[in-house]
Amino acid sequence: MLGTRERPARGRGEAERGSVAVFSVVFAVAVVFLTALIVDGGIALNARGRAADIAGQAARAAADDIDIAALRDHGQVLIAAGACGTAGTLVSQYAHQDSGGLDHVTSAVMQVCGTGADTATVRVTITTKPLIAGVFGGFTESATQTATAECGITAGVEC
Repeated sequence: MLGTRERPARGRGEAERGSVAVFSVVFAVAVVFLTALIVDGGIALNARGRAADIAGQAARAAADDIDIAALRDHGQVLIAAGACGTAGTLVSQYAHQDSGGLDHVTSAVMQVCGTGADTATVRVTITTKPLIAGVFGGFTESATQTATAECGITAGVEC
C-alpha cells in the first residue's frame, strides 16, 4: 500500500490545543463587560451627587431671592414670588455647563419648586448617558434629589 501512513496516536495535549485561546477570549469579554458595569455604577453615583448638589444650590438661590417690599414695609425677610424662576435658571445653566466628559449630563430638570414664607424646596432630576449605551442602545440614567433651604440667618430670630 503506497501512500498510506500510520498516524501517530494523539496525545492528551493535542486534543486540548487552543482551549486557552477560547478561555482567554471569553474571559476578556467578561472583564470588559464588568468594567463597563463598574464605570456605569460610578456614573450613576456621580449623577446622584450632582443632583443633590444642584438641588441644594437651586434651593439656596431661591431662598436668597427675598421680597424687598416686605422687608422695607414690615421688616420681615420673606422669599419673593419669583424665587422659583431664579432656581430654574440656575438648574438650566448647570445642564449646559456640565456637558463634557465620560459622564456628561444630558439634562437637568427642576421638577418641583415650592416656596413658603421662609423656605424653598427644589427637586431636581439629572439625566446622564451610561457607558454601556453605545453597546446596547440609547439608555439613560436618572437621579432625583430634593433640597430645602431656609432664608436668612435664623440664630434664634424668625426669618
